[in-house]
Amino acid sequence: MAADAPDLYANLQGADLVLFKGDLNYRKLVGDRDWDHTVLGLRLCSLRTLKANVQVGLQPGQAEKLTSHEPDWMTCSKYAVIQFYSSKAEQKD
Repeated sequence: MAADAPDLYANLQGADLVLFKGDLNYRKLVGDRDWDHTVLGLRLCSLRTLKANVQVGLQPGQAEKLTSHEPDWMTCSKYAVIQFYSSKAEQKD
């Protein structure tokens, strides 16, 4: 996004909160990469049905627990996520 829409990218960098809806938008947000599931990101709220092997911001061990119960939990479309992360909130602690 930084190269394709630099003004929008700069505007989003200064936002208090960014809302993303949908699996494809989430994958774009995290670069559709195989991140460690516990990696945290920017201030955002994301709503999505899991359809791809991409998920960040989980607690340590959470992905492994889900995988032990349902190996294809990230792609079966039976699970949804409302994910909120705010680095500003963490800084206040």
